[in-house]
Amino acid sequence: MTPRRKRIILISIIVVLLVAPMLVRAMMYTVDERELAVILQFGDPVESRSEPGLYFNMPFVQEVRRLPKTYQFWSGATEVLVDLPTADDMKVEVTPWAVWRITDPKKFVQVLRTVEKGEMRIKQIVRNTVRDVITSHDLVEAVRDSSHLTEIYQEEEPKTSPPVGQAEIPSSVISPDLAAAAEQGSERPVPILLGRTKIVEEIKALVQEKLEKLVQEKLAEGAPDGEAEPEGGVIELVDLGIARIDFVPTVREAAFNRQIASMQKIAAGNVAQGEKRRDEMIFQAEAQAEEIRGQGEKDALKTRGDVDAEITRKFALAIREAGEFYRFTRALEAYKKATASRTHLILTTDSEFFRFLQSSGTGETVPVRPVRPGTGLGTP
Repeated sequence: MTPRRKRIILISIIVVLLVAPMLVRAMMYTVDERELAVILQFGDPVESRSEPGLYFNMPFVQEVRRLPKTYQFWSGATEVLVDLPTADDMKVEVTPWAVWRITDPKKFVQVLRTVEKGEMRIKQIVRNTVRDVITSHDLVEAVRDSSHLTEIYQEEEPKTSPPVGQAEIPSSVISPDLAAAAEQGSERPVPILLGRTKIVEEIKALVQEKLEKLVQEKLAEGAPDGEAEPEGGVIELVDLGIARIDFVPTVREAAFNRQIASMQKIAAGNVAQGEKRRDEMIFQAEAQAEEIRGQGEKDALKTRGDVDAEITRKFALAIREAGEFYRFTRALEAYKKATASRTHLILTTDSEFFRFLQSSGTGETVPVRPVRPGTGLGTP
């Protein structure tokens, strides 16, 4: 073997050693458990791989396009649906979201080509569907699931005021919703026919139907004449919801002002009711105090009268028992004054005083008669 031939063989071996890894790498590819793989041959999808593992392809002819196997989340937080009118003419802002995944990677690449385009198409369908459904229902249907206020609110008969010390707490303090309903009177909450949950389910079903219809149309456009594409989903809408429903700024401000006015009205009613109960309690307490005071004065007057009557009775009894002695003592005092020094008396034999003096030495008792005024002598 000539040196030149040896040189050519050596160069060939070196080239093979250098190119072989590149060829092997181009012929082999792996699929991760979080990925889907689609084999493109001259730009058209010819095969898909959904199971993880090592696979082979034709280098320079086929291309491997990888797609996510996991759930994809789209949120409309940066693209809020603004000025969305409801059926009852309320302007709102709606923020939807959606979770989706690829079920058929080959058809997905054939119809939507890339994940970005698929998410854009989902965004368009979700936004349009949400707009159509929300505008066909009242606002209360989109934000609530139950008409619980209508179900539990009932007219109550007026209650009499409870006794002092047993005042009841107004219902508005316990339940502002019930108090608001009571304040509104005829403006009771509107009964809920569907509710937010069923509306979201309706939106989800419509979005899935539109996605399937879109895929069928795209597949029909690319299929040969007379050859229909098989039925099947390409994108599965795992879940869909509404993150936020809010009034537009002008309506929100008006709603806040109305709510403030409603709360102030309820507060004023509570204050008025409290003042009324306070006045009733004060009036009842004052009436009870006056009744107790009157009863005390009555009892005091009765006791005072009983005591005065007892004193008078005892005084009359004392006078009755000591009256004779008192008259006798007064007569002696009169006789004593009459017989003072330098006093001359002319007494007859039938005089009371004479008989008294005459009997004083014998120890006989002479009845004393009343003394005539100015004489000090007893009357005959």
